[in-house]
Amino acid sequence: MGGDAELSRIVEQAAAETGFPFAAVSIVDRSRLWLAVAYGFDPREFSRPDSFCDAAIQVPGFAPLCVADAWREPRFKFAPAVIEMNVRAYYAAPLVTSDGFALGTLCLLDQKPRKVDAAALERLVSLAGNASAVIDRMPNAVAYAEYAIAELCTRMRFAVAEQDDATVAVLDEELRLFEAKLAPHWHAASS
Repeated sequence: MGGDAELSRIVEQAAAETGFPFAAVSIVDRSRLWLAVAYGFDPREFSRPDSFCDAAIQVPGFAPLCVADAWREPRFKFAPAVIEMNVRAYYAAPLVTSDGFALGTLCLLDQKPRKVDAAALERLVSLAGNASAVIDRMPNAVAYAEYAIAELCTRMRFAVAEQDDATVAVLDEELRLFEAKLAPHWHAASS
């Protein structure tokens, strides 16, 4: 996906403005999450289940997820980042595309417990909006939409095989949204 230099600047800015030693942009798919860009450590992949980022994109209203000390929260004490990176504090704002889809997070991480004030959270949300805008732009949006279509097609094959008509209908609607997003690009490419 393009825009990595812009995302890197946003991640560095988030860390610098909040004093966190680690920050990242995560992208979440059906089974895993990967850190597209990271500050303070090398980007890596984690399994999606039980991860901070999975929980963050599911917070109602796309509100930030705030975990001051993961060791004191049963649902996170065995999260992949806690086990693999000794993360104790995690704060994230979802990356929400223009079509209302949370595809990942802008997150702040620390290996010691810590609290964040309202101003820092507001700034994190603002920077997440900037990161979402970078990802949402062409050709980033096209690259993401093409990836998402492939993922949805795989999920649809499983739903068809399981004769799960309700899931097929939902996935079909999501596919139509992505195809509508790509239609102008496909028409321009064929001209």
